[in-house]
Amino acid sequence: MVRISKEAENLIKRFQKTEKQKEFQYDFFVDQSKYEKWEDVEIGTEGFGEREFVVKKEDIDAYVECTQEENPVFKDEESAKKTPWGGRIAPPMFITPVVFWIAGTGSGSWIRTPGAINPGQKIEFYEPIREGDVLKIKSRAYDKYLKRGKRYLTYYSEIINQRNELVAKWWGTLILPYSKGEEEHRIEGAKK
Repeated sequence: MVRISKEAENLIKRFQKTEKQKEFQYDFFVDQSKYEKWEDVEIGTEGFGEREFVVKKEDIDAYVECTQEENPVFKDEESAKKTPWGGRIAPPMFITPVVFWIAGTGSGSWIRTPGAINPGQKIEFYEPIREGDVLKIKSRAYDKYLKRGKRYLTYYSEIINQRNELVAKWWGTLILPYSKGEEEHRIEGAKK
């Protein structure tokens, strides 16, 4: 089993400030057997993430701090009241760690596959994220293919808030690794 270094553990602890950050399982190997597998995914299959994400002030504050965001619309309620949004909102890319948190071991869990490579994603934003929003994700297996011996998987996801408003659309693609056993089988097959 792969373990993260003490240095990495200390960095994680240093930046873990919110309740969600502290309960998040950063070692993706722990639940690896529960994640969706490339070979089992059927195109068109839909599902929801394992849990919902209730956006708290501390979540936005922690994200703004760790990304060193300086835009007042993300930091200062008084300044943000003067904007078209009428109040503080989360930075758009706040959605990225939210998706990992919501997915857990539910639909879309393949994004947590250890060793996966991210060749690209496309995100369209529709509604700002605010403190108090409750976010959930509906995902659909969109495409899966082999290219140069690599296994690609794309999911289309809709991030929805408690008012059933579409917050964002996300097309995420990963190159998923073969398991050690699968890789050994591929190598043995190539020798014959």
